[in-house]
Amino acid sequence: MTALANAKELLQSNLPEAIARAYAATEAAMRDGDPEAHALMALLRGAGVGAPQDWTAALDHLQTAAVTGSRAARGQLSALGHAGAADDWRALRASVNIADWTAPSHKQVLSAAPRIVVIDDFISRAVCDWIIARGRGRTAPAMVFGHDVSAAEADAGRSNTAFEFGFLDLDLVMLLVRARIAATIGFPVAAFEPVQVLHYETGQRFARHHDYLDPNLPGHAADIARRGQRAITFLIYLNEDFDAGETHFPHVGVRRRCGVGGALYFGNIDPAGAPDRRTLHEGLAPTRGEKWLLSQWIRNLAVV
Repeated sequence: MTALANAKELLQSNLPEAIARAYAATEAAMRDGDPEAHALMALLRGAGVGAPQDWTAALDHLQTAAVTGSRAARGQLSALGHAGAADDWRALRASVNIADWTAPSHKQVLSAAPRIVVIDDFISRAVCDWIIARGRGRTAPAMVFGHDVSAAEADAGRSNTAFEFGFLDLDLVMLLVRARIAATIGFPVAAFEPVQVLHYETGQRFARHHDYLDPNLPGHAADIARRGQRAITFLIYLNEDFDAGETHFPHVGVRRRCGVGGALYFGNIDPAGAPDRRTLHEGLAPTRGEKWLLSQWIRNLAVV
């Protein structure tokens, strides 16, 4: 087994004691000259796994990976950067402004109670295209929580597909998108559930539902006690070449879709922390074309 494969296997184990060994194995793979090891180290340094979070170090590793031939690193820098030639990896890396990524975005409030907010141009078209490419061909029928949140199940009201990113599916692009979400809503990334990419073919929908967990269901109550309630739902529209496909809130008369890179987010609970039934919503079906979204649920346990 190569050092890089060993590092990934250790990270997949999800054992705290394996983190240091995975970091050391990644360093060994870098010494062996493996460009993908630098791409993995960019992920580790950006996520603060095995060493303190360091965006500068993460970008340096991503640049090294790109210069030495990593296609994944080159794709990430092409999505993040905005200066220099398309294959000038050093210039692209230098053009990535971490301060911009970690600053709050300008918000437009559509509804104060429940709180529904839109943000134009939250991320760039290039970043959207990269995320779609990461999800394309990997989605499966989207599921919902049943009475026991440990076992997701199919639902007749949800016909779209989804892909959930595990840690090794993430990259520096996704880490920076999550950092921007965190800065905008004021919640730490530690409160985030795994990020998902959602895909809707023409006619596919997600019928009316709530995103909060039901504290009256024992399985949901136990999960709330362990991980917190789903306080916020954050959606990013990744494309716009489709018709209809809005997010609709029937109780408050809001029906909205965003342009490429636009975000829509809403609170699922009231100021007292109780489920807010006014947040009933639906993902309307596109009547032409396909719809791609990034979906991020945020728990409140880390901030209460």
